[in-house]
Amino acid sequence: MDLREHYREVLGLTGALVADLGEHQLDLPTPCDEWDVRAMICHLTANTLAMRSHLSGTADSTHAELTGDAPRTPNPRADFETAARELDSVLTDDAVLSRSVAVAGSGTVPGSIAIGVHFVDVLTHGWDLSRAIGVDYRPADRRVATAVRFAAGYPDSPAMRGPGALFAPVRATDPDAPVLDQLVALLGRDPRWAPAARARDRR
Repeated sequence: MDLREHYREVLGLTGALVADLGEHQLDLPTPCDEWDVRAMICHLTANTLAMRSHLSGTADSTHAELTGDAPRTPNPRADFETAARELDSVLTDDAVLSRSVAVAGSGTVPGSIAIGVHFVDVLTHGWDLSRAIGVDYRPADRRVATAVRFAAGYPDSPAMRGPGALFAPVRATDPDAPVLDQLVALLGRDPRWAPAARARDRR
């Protein structure tokens, strides 16, 4: 399994959203209740740096596994841009597919699997950010369909889903729903989510 083409595309797509954010948008709520926009970008940056370290073969015990919360930083937009650029430069090496990466809830997995996990994460958080700031997010359907197939293999375990886990429980969705709605519902989001003020405006 080699998802690098998908991975690099969504890093760029989500990176464009991050780069266009204004300072006033960093405190907005997101579909992940515990994170505002700044915290979500810091999470993306921390995991992107972890992936770069593990996939480049330079990681040691001081490098974090792929996980949830991350320290808040004063300039998260620039931090993510730098992290994504450094990771992209590593992905041209075929050796990344067999490198070992520590993933929270899954132990150590081959780089090919970790790339899939982070691809799904970056793609889904792109949707989170787009909903937070009220802009369109249009990843290619074939990228999203690949993410759905990959995420469908996540175990339904207490470490993966539920209180304190990586994801909320799967939400029911129409089988004919847009594939992006299917992905976010699979990962515990409400496809209809909108900030409270925007939701009131629609009534």
